[in-house]
Amino acid sequence: MHRSNHTRLLRRTAADRCKYCGTPIEWFERYDTLRIPLSPEFPAHPVPPRMHWHLFKGVAYPGKDPVTGYCRIPHPAICPAAEHPDLPEELRDVVARLATRMRGRIDRGEFVPYVEPVIEEQVATPDPEKVQEQRHVISYYGTLRLAPCEVHELQCISTDTRNGERCRNGVFDVEEGKWEEVDVPHAPGRQGQQILSLTGGRMWAWVIKDFNCLRRWWKQQCVDHFGSGAPDHVAFELIQFQPLLHDQYILTERPEGYDPAPVGQDIVIHDGPTGDSTVCAGPGCWHSTMGKQPAGWRCWDCERRERRRARTRRKWTRPQA
Repeated sequence: MHRSNHTRLLRRTAADRCKYCGTPIEWFERYDTLRIPLSPEFPAHPVPPRMHWHLFKGVAYPGKDPVTGYCRIPHPAICPAAEHPDLPEELRDVVARLATRMRGRIDRGEFVPYVEPVIEEQVATPDPEKVQEQRHVISYYGTLRLAPCEVHELQCISTDTRNGERCRNGVFDVEEGKWEEVDVPHAPGRQGQQILSLTGGRMWAWVIKDFNCLRRWWKQQCVDHFGSGAPDHVAFELIQFQPLLHDQYILTERPEGYDPAPVGQDIVIHDGPTGDSTVCAGPGCWHSTMGKQPAGWRCWDCERRERRRARTRRKWTRPQA
C-alpha cells in the first residue's frame, strides 16, 4: 500500500469473483466511503458517460481518467446474471461475451450459478459474509447504511498490528448518536407501495449528526485505529440501504437500551475567567480550561475516550460463562 493512497483497502483482499456470474472483479473504495466493483480499463469513448469511473490514489470517482482517457465500468452494469432493461447498445457485446464465459464455467463445473434472478443493486451491494438476524440502519442526514448486525455489535475492520488479526474493538459509542425516526427511501412499483403502507413511510435508525464522529463510523474503525493508517483486515461491511432488498430490517419501533447513562454531576455556572488555567493531564493533549482544577484533571474529550476504552476492556475481559 503506497503511503499516498487515500484508502486502506489492500489489493489482495479486494480481488474477488462476482457470486452471481463468477466474473473476476476488483473492489475499490468510492469517494463517499462505499465500495464498488469495477472492471478493467476500457477506452472511454464507446462507453456511456454515466458508466465512467476512474481511480485516483486508490479511490474510485465518477468520470473518465483525465490523463489517459480510459475508464472503468461498474460490474453491476454489465453482469450477465443481472437483468439490464436499459442496457446501452455499446455494451451488449461485452455482456454477451461475459455470459458466454459464465456458461462455459458452468458447463465445466467450475461455477455454480445463482438460481434466482437478480437486479443490479444486488450485484452492487452484496451482503457481507457474516450477518446477524437483526441488523440496524445508520443514518446521516438522509444517507442510510445497513450494518451487518445490531449497531452496538458493529466491529472494527482494521488489522491489529500486534497479532495480524482483525481488531476486536467495537465502533459503537452511545454518546455519538441516538435513535430517531427517518423517512423510508422511495421505492418504485407495487412492493415499494406496500412498504410505505406498512411503515407509514417512517422507520427507526441510529442517527449520527456530528460529521467528525461520522467519519469514523463510515470507515468502520474503532477509536484506536481511526486515522492510524492500519490496513483493513476484512471488506467494508456497511452497505447502502435498499428498501426493496432490505425491507425485513425496517424498524417500526424504537430499540431499547441505548440511552446514555446520566452524568450525575452538578452544573456549575462560572462567573468568568479567574486568571488561572489548567492543562489537560491526558497524554499528548493540550486542551485547557480557565480556573484552577484538581491534579490530574482531564478534558471532556479525554474523559470520553477513557470511558469508551474502559467499556471495551470490560467487554473483552468479562469472564466466560
